[in-house]
Amino acid sequence: MKILLEIRKLQKRLNNSITKNGLNSQKTREISLKVDELINEYYKSIKTVQFPSWSNSDYYFNKSYERLKVATLNEQKFPSIEEWNKIAKTEDLFSAVSMQYISMLDWNHLRTKVERELNLKII
Repeated sequence: MKILLEIRKLQKRLNNSITKNGLNSQKTREISLKVDELINEYYKSIKTVQFPSWSNSDYYFNKSYERLKVATLNEQKFPSIEEWNKIAKTEDLFSAVSMQYISMLDWNHLRTKVERELNLKII
């Protein structure tokens, strides 16, 4: 994908800038912000499995995804697969496997996407 190549190029520029100018230089911060913008753009562009209009799967995926974000905020960390499956079972939400299938992301990439959407609220 084109955006991934752009991210990799910027990451190399960022590393070079850190080495040359230091971590807190204006140039390094500007490159870092560009990298963040591209990464956010990439995660927003990721497609999910498309369901027929008569299916409730989109509704339940969105409900599960929003609950996953709430769980991440409440615990100040992304839940493990086991932790999520317990929540999902008690609240009639999609399991981790279903979330991964529908989002077309493995659990670690799903974590990154959620954390990016929460945009540094977790420190």
